[in-house]
Amino acid sequence: MINNEAYLLYSVLCYEGGHCRRTQHILKVYALARLLGEQEKISTEEQQILQAAAILHDIAIKYCKDNYDGDASQERQKKEMPHLVNSFLQAANYLPSYIPRILELAEKHHDYDAPKDRTLQILMEADLIINCYENHPGSEKIKYIKDIFQTSFGKELLDFCIEGIKEQEGFL
Repeated sequence: MINNEAYLLYSVLCYEGGHCRRTQHILKVYALARLLGEQEKISTEEQQILQAAAILHDIAIKYCKDNYDGDASQERQKKEMPHLVNSFLQAANYLPSYIPRILELAEKHHDYDAPKDRTLQILMEADLIINCYENHPGSEKIKYIKDIFQTSFGKELLDFCIEGIKEQEGFL
């Protein structure tokens, strides 16, 4: 079997060892990236790449926390990400030609000011929406986040998220 996404997801969840926040974050970003990719009608190949990148986008956090006295800075994550991504994708029988692209997406999903293609944009938007639900950013941060969004479906879902946060916190 090639590109065994179910095995990849299972392996990553096992690697996280039940860590509540990271496990839930992976599942939510994966589901939302899948939805946004389908809504944006990206190719089947890019959809498979997007979904794998969504599963692996924060894979280096646990490793960094365990090996750098809790320091999971973006720099450390980018340093450790290649060997982790390669290992998980090879174990899940991903096509070798997919691996560099998946790694690129995972490494760049926080590079908001750098040029990005459609697939990276979708991954960023999925992660940002979930981060908003999880962290309830203030109005300045929301304004910054809104400026990053480009897809119509991502913008719509972000607006729903922001309204839900405002309602929950009593602003409506």
